[in-house]
Amino acid sequence: MLSCYRRKVSDMNITTNQVQNILKIYGQQTKTNKVQPKNDVPSPFKADQVTISADSRVKQKAVAAAKAASEVRQEKVDELRQAIAAGTYTVSNDEVAEKMIYRSLVDKLV
Repeated sequence: MLSCYRRKVSDMNITTNQVQNILKIYGQQTKTNKVQPKNDVPSPFKADQVTISADSRVKQKAVAAAKAASEVRQEKVDELRQAIAAGTYTVSNDEVAEKMIYRSLVDKLV
């Protein structure tokens, strides 16, 4: 059965004229069958939308404010230097732990 099929396929000859005729017919069909888009038909696809939660807006404002602020608050630095030099600067272990945890959370959120 397979050998019969092979003989039939091998007996077929496709000429250049036949290919050109097929291309002409295809070209005529594509010219006449062009589909014009209709503007009055609603698209089945919706446009992408982005919504930002209130929390995210607050975070964006906080980050913008932090970027706009100067990096060094000189009056605070001077105050801390004086307290350290005088030996009056003390920080409790709880305050250090709290700040470390807070900073870790802020870094993850931003």
